[in-house]
Amino acid sequence: MHLSIFILSFFIAVFGHEDHKHGVSESEHYQKGGHNINYDHDAFLGKSHGHDFDTLEPSEAKRRLKIMIKEVDKNGDGFVSLTELHEWIEYQRKSFMRESIDMIIDRDDDNKDKQISWKEYKYAHYGKWDDEASIDKKLREKINSAKHKFNVADEDFDGKLNREEYMMFRHPEESTRVSLQEIAIDEIIDEMDVNKDRLVDLNEFLGQYVDDRTNPPDWVVEDRKHFAKTLDLDGNGKLDRDEMRNWVLPKLSETKEEANHLIKGADDNNDNNLSYEEILDHYNLFVGSTATDHGKALKFDL
Repeated sequence: MHLSIFILSFFIAVFGHEDHKHGVSESEHYQKGGHNINYDHDAFLGKSHGHDFDTLEPSEAKRRLKIMIKEVDKNGDGFVSLTELHEWIEYQRKSFMRESIDMIIDRDDDNKDKQISWKEYKYAHYGKWDDEASIDKKLREKINSAKHKFNVADEDFDGKLNREEYMMFRHPEESTRVSLQEIAIDEIIDEMDVNKDRLVDLNEFLGQYVDDRTNPPDWVVEDRKHFAKTLDLDGNGKLDRDEMRNWVLPKLSETKEEANHLIKGADDNNDNNLSYEEILDHYNLFVGSTATDHGKALKFDL
């Protein structure tokens, strides 16, 4: 995942919008030109569990991984296909998203009906005002925009957002509804577009990064390439709305790329499927252990 996504998420958090990019990992995808194994572990285990195997002995890591493989192998044929692995990684990505939504609902749901009303959301995110007429113009605009998005996400028009509706409210780019997708694009352009020309140039795309062309960090090098080769389709140095749409709305490319990488890294007989034995032989690619020494583990119950 590109670090500009995290800069974007920071801006959105500061200014009151929701962050829209939930990739498979918060680790950089590449380090010094190579693939980051922490990214692989987050992708396979889910980024809230990416370090769960780090303090396990290899034998215990393999035992637990073998149990997980059976869940990945949906058709039970003894092999993990590219499709099955891709679906698993995508499931892990969205599971983290739903875990976050559950925590937010638990925090903001005052009457504990497992739904969020507009009043609950407004009070939790903008506070209570004795005299709402005193709210300044910019804040009022943000509240009105949030109210509009709330109403669009309220698919059953009951005045409350259930778990799925609230997830689409928080992450409209994940919705299949065009109205919410367009809101996601608008919000990100609004936050990145410093000069308000409704276009995003490279400097705006990189966010707060202070340019150092003599020794830029790896993520800047990667983001510049990504901007020029993948996002800026017409090569004019700026992203218009359609180009931003291609970036903002998920195309499963990140999870598909990671699934291909894991297949390639463990497919010893080059049949484009992974046997249980191949996965276990390359267990450190998927989960790690004390043998790969990636840090402190969290509890993982199996």
